[in-house]
Amino acid sequence: MNFDWTTFVLEFVNFIVLLWILRRFLYRPVLEVIQARQRKIEDQLRQADRSQMEALAAKEACERNMASWEKEKALARMELEKEIAAERQRLLARLTEEESERRAKQQAQEERERQEWMRTTEQQALELGSRFVVRLLERLASSELEARLISVALGDLGALPKSELEKLRSAMAEDSLEVSSGYPMAADRQEALAAAIGQAAGSEVNPTFKEDPSLLAGLRMHAGSWVLSANLRDELKFFRDVFSRGAS
Repeated sequence: MNFDWTTFVLEFVNFIVLLWILRRFLYRPVLEVIQARQRKIEDQLRQADRSQMEALAAKEACERNMASWEKEKALARMELEKEIAAERQRLLARLTEEESERRAKQQAQEERERQEWMRTTEQQALELGSRFVVRLLERLASSELEARLISVALGDLGALPKSELEKLRSAMAEDSLEVSSGYPMAADRQEALAAAIGQAAGSEVNPTFKEDPSLLAGLRMHAGSWVLSANLRDELKFFRDVFSRGAS
């Protein structure tokens, strides 16, 4: 096999031309594409690094926010617990006050009911007592009881205070003395009564005696506005007035 230098040189020249063509029209564009791709990848890496750094910063900020939120939440929980405790105390105090008011009202109501019951019982007792006394005195009316009542009147007349005696003297100076009795009064008893009145008044008196059956028993002495009563009618009137006040 013979080596052909011309062919070798031509082939070598063709190879150099091919390299130049490849470098000129293929290698540089490919290299530029590769470089552009590399720059893009580097940009993406830098962007990824920035994103990673931003993510880390966001994560740290989020963690700080979470810690701050947990702290605020704990403080809010404490404040809420304080408010709940204060509201609970306020409600308990209100319930205690309302319970005290309810008990006070209940006690007041019970006291009013007790007072009403006592008043009703007293009225009933007074009514029964008054009716009993009225009926008893009406049945006891007699001349013998009148004699006793006259004796009582004489005792009361001797025990009159000075002010009443002065009223008696002033009334007798202006008006005559009248003595009414439920039964006819004997002359000796009239004289004894007139003597007792004169002794009490400090001067002789001549009273007018008359019979008044409405007195039932006993007597009534009056001169002007001065009155001394010791008879069943006035006593019954007293009990009827008491009964009427009790019933009202």
